[in-house]
Amino acid sequence: IELKSGILNIFLKTGIVFTQVDLWLGLSYCDGKWNKVTVNKEGSVVSASMNELREQTLEARVQQLKVNSPVYIGGIPPEVQNFYKELGLEQGFGGCMKDVKFTRGAVVNLASVSSSAVRVNLDGCLSTDSAVNCRGNDSILVYRGKEQSVYESGLQPFTEYLYRVVASNEGGSISSVWTHVRTRESVPQNVPTPSRVHSINGYSIEVTWDKPAGVIGVIEKYILKAYEEDGPNVPITSAELADTSMLTGILTGLHPFTNYAVTLTACTLAGCTESLHASNISTPQEAPEDVQSPTAISFPTFLLMSWSPPKTPNGIITQYTLYMNGVPIFFGNGTKYVVK
Repeated sequence: IELKSGILNIFLKTGIVFTQVDLWLGLSYCDGKWNKVTVNKEGSVVSASMNELREQTLEARVQQLKVNSPVYIGGIPPEVQNFYKELGLEQGFGGCMKDVKFTRGAVVNLASVSSSAVRVNLDGCLSTDSAVNCRGNDSILVYRGKEQSVYESGLQPFTEYLYRVVASNEGGSISSVWTHVRTRESVPQNVPTPSRVHSINGYSIEVTWDKPAGVIGVIEKYILKAYEEDGPNVPITSAELADTSMLTGILTGLHPFTNYAVTLTACTLAGCTESLHASNISTPQEAPEDVQSPTAISFPTFLLMSWSPPKTPNGIITQYTLYMNGVPIFFGNGTKYVVK
């Protein structure tokens, strides 16, 4: 089964009988939408249809078709193609397939049943604007001359183009096969501000965001950054998230009772872009750390005890408790006490 120059060709070879069906499509399938293709062999009738178009022919000699070998979809390996040179098979299929189904059995999940895959693009299908880029043999002359290399500009980012070379001399001209080339993606644009930020505790937060719209290319990773609101313009902590299917991430390494501005950065292979605006959050208080031991000034009948605030208060200190020999002797928010 081949789609070439606007014609859907079906070649069926059973024993010594060769049957061919040609269904003229023109450019009807170049509309950016899904097309349903059906190939059917029923008795001596071999038919092919795409959407509402249909063509059929009769086999010269009716033979039962038994499939007892692997089924190749999208192309066949070179070692197999060498046995069927008379078919003149073209290069592999370029595009998208879904809902592959045989007469018997359910819809085939190609990803789960495939034993091997070659040159598979993982960036998704063509967008709906593919109709304007699908004009059959309406190719554009890029260069004419004797050089063996050329630089072409003005192309669209992350777009697949087809190129071929035509060599000419006094004896005539001949064309090479078409080569698939894809331009690199662009740096993401319009990266959104995190849609939701909430505290897990005083040291970590959970951040949720929406997928950036209009990214031309594959997002390789997201980066979450937290800046102190009144601090330098350098993130105090950040987290790289390689699983781009997840739109939620955890940011750790924060300080309790601190105001932060949280941003989202999206990266493709071409570079990274940070959101223009940030989501603000205040982390909650946690228990104090680095509490200082008290010091004493001695007098004949009493001690003047004093202490400094904790080096890391992690919030507002509401009470100090002073112990003597394991027994609390003072409660309050002062930092001095006389032991009589």
